[in-house]
Amino acid sequence: MIVRCIPGGSFLTNSYIVADEETKEGILIDPGSQVDEVLEEIERLGLNITKIVNTHAHIDHAAGVEKAKRELGAKFYLHPKEEPVLLALPESALRFPEFGHVDVPEIDVYVEEGDSIEFGNYTAKVIHTPGHTYGSICLLVDESVFSGDTLFAGSVGRVDLTGGTSMRELIRSIKTKLMVLPSHYKVYPGHGPFTTIGTERRSNPFIAGGIVLF
Repeated sequence: MIVRCIPGGSFLTNSYIVADEETKEGILIDPGSQVDEVLEEIERLGLNITKIVNTHAHIDHAAGVEKAKRELGAKFYLHPKEEPVLLALPESALRFPEFGHVDVPEIDVYVEEGDSIEFGNYTAKVIHTPGHTYGSICLLVDESVFSGDTLFAGSVGRVDLTGGTSMRELIRSIKTKLMVLPSHYKVYPGHGPFTTIGTERRSNPFIAGGIVLF
């Protein structure tokens, strides 16, 4: 499986290209302000990206969706509970001038817990993990988890941004849906370095019991 991480913007948001090395079919996860670099990498690798899947719709993850849709002719996948966050993109752009004008992309396919998104010989399974936002999802592909802003190396996502729910719900999502996965599974987060399920189970203070939630 081909996995390319392209960080970008002042938020250093990770956008991922994930593709079947045999068929060259793939998906694009969370195209933000670095969409031009992402499109260049897709062309360089000779990939056929027909699906854009967002873990959530905050501006640093979704600012480039409309351009990517247009350039790739791809369909956009998002959880239905994330639509209000998506519709808030123009307002968010006013607060973060680096993104300039942001068009709200049309959602082509709504995805729910347990749905499968196929590309080549691979399948991305949708895991609904509310907390960072109501409609946050993670994607399980083979032995890799693309966790968006739900789970980071040594930390977890914030819940005080647009669409956030509660820290208690976020931790519940992580413990019941991610920490039950095998320890060797890789975690590719929306910001920062890669990690594994086992590493986070052992040492992440939000998961291993070092932080008390009231």
